[in-house]
Order: sequence, then C-alpha cells, then structure tokens
Amino acid sequence: MAAPPAGRGESYRLGLVLVASAGLLWSLGGLFFRMIDEATVRQIVAGRTFFLASSCALLLLWRHGRGAPATFRRMGRWGLAGACGIAIANTLFMFALEHTYVANAVFMLAAAPVLAAGLGWLLLREPVRPATAAAMAGVAAGLAAMVSGGLGTDRWLGDVLAAFTVMGFALAVVALRAGRSVEMLPCIVLGAAMAALFATAMAFAGGEGLAMTPADLFWCAMMGIVQLTFGMALFVAGSKHVPAGELALLTLTETVFAPVWVWWFLGELPVAATFWGGGIVLAALAANALTGLGRRPPPSAARSADDRGGRDRSHP
Repeated sequence: MAAPPAGRGESYRLGLVLVASAGLLWSLGGLFFRMIDEATVRQIVAGRTFFLASSCALLLLWRHGRGAPATFRRMGRWGLAGACGIAIANTLFMFALEHTYVANAVFMLAAAPVLAAGLGWLLLREPVRPATAAAMAGVAAGLAAMVSGGLGTDRWLGDVLAAFTVMGFALAVVALRAGRSVEMLPCIVLGAAMAALFATAMAFAGGEGLAMTPADLFWCAMMGIVQLTFGMALFVAGSKHVPAGELALLTLTETVFAPVWVWWFLGELPVAATFWGGGIVLAALAANALTGLGRRPPPSAARSADDRGGRDRSHP
C-alpha cells in the first residue's frame, strides 16, 4: 500500500485545526476591546501588554528553564528591532480600534505579511515573487479604498493609526526573518513590556493611572493571555504540520471572523468602502498564498522554514 503524501495524514488535519483555531482566537481582539466599559485606551494598552508579556515570559521560562535569560542576550540588533515593531503594533492597534471599525483595523492588519515582503526587499534585499508584487498592488488599492471611506468622518484617524500598526507589524516580521536563529518569545516579551511601560507612563501623565474595574481588567487579561498568547501557541504548534503557503490562508480566519463577532454581538456594521477595500485585500492575499502552494523550496530551505514557521508572526 502506498504511503500517504507527506504532511497529509492525521498530523496535517491536526495542523489545520490548530492554525485555524489560532486565527479564531486572534479574531476576538476587537470584540474584547469593545466589551471594556470604563478603562481608557492607555489603561487598556498597559493591561493587555502586561498580561501578554507575563504569559509569554512564563512560556519562555517553561521552554528554556534557567537558560531563559540567555535568550534575551542572543537577540542582537534585529531582535531589538523586532521588539520595537511589536511595541508599536500593540500600542497603535488599540488606539486604532478606538477611532475606527474593527473591520477596518483587521483588514489592514491582514496586509502586513505582504507589506513585509516589500520591506524585506528594501532592507534585506530578499527577492519578491511577481505574484507577491501584484498582491502588494492589490493590497495598496484595498487599503486606499478603506481609508477613503473614512475621509470626511471621524474615522480617518483610526484608519491612519491602523496603517501605522501594519508598518510596525511588518517591521517585526522582517526583523525576525533577518535574525533567523533568534527565538521569537524574547522579542514578544520585550516588545510587550516596552508597550506596557510606555502606556503606563502615558496613563499616569494623563491623570487616570492604572486603576480599572474588575470587569475591564478581566477583558484585558483575555486579550493578553487568551487571544494573543494562546493563539500564538496554537499557531506555533500547527505550523509544524501545515505548508507555509497554507498558513497564510488559514490565518485569514482572523480577518473574516473579527468583523463578524462585533456585528453579531454588538451590531457594529462598517460602511460599504470597508467591504470593498477589505474584499480586495483578502483576494490579493488569497491569490498570493495560493500561488505559493506549488513552490517547492530546496530541502534545506524547507527545513529552515519549518524550524522558524512559528517565529515569523508576532501578532498585535
């Protein structure tokens, strides 16, 4: 009896479930944010990133034990750059959600991997496939459509902040790609800690401090621990069993479901420009991922990609 194709057995199906579940967890961020009643955005950023840094630090300690501190020393300049990108993305994403629809923010965020390819060409001189270059043009058109829908309204600021969030995330992806031997968790811990400290300073400077109701603190913990850390753990586990091209498709579950949750539970419905622009972005991303499925990298490159498959996504 012929052996089943590599990666197409029980482990492959498990990988599909794990990665799709990671996207579903990530998609809850907008809903959790909307569930907070009294806390300011600065308090939310401080609480969310504190729980993210703490849970990732515990995970790092579990994985490396006494060797955990050494992983920070090995990050190097690219690791520090990645931490800065994570701090920027995690901070601005919450401010973007305050001023625009959840759908706008997540559609823009979905474009980050494609934009990272362009940034990788600029900083690392990594080649860009023609299909990816075409996807960049499609993503740019989709983002422009979404931003244009907010012009003349009070949503334009949130759309602009979401665009800068994408840039921060793209910087983190490129930095982690440049330092391929760098463990992802120390970058997330450091980046989240930087964001928490910055937001804490802003909260005290603004006079509100960090005092939150138990309910608001609970939703901050849900964002930092369940949505981000658990989601990342599922993605890392599933990425070992699923080809890289399919990972991009599976994580689109985040982009698809994030607007659904806030519409279903809170009745938040974006304007038509969001759907048009978001549809263009999703189509460009799906086409880019599908064209990458048939590519067969050299065995050494494939092993390298598998080794770092879970380290190339530092979600805000």
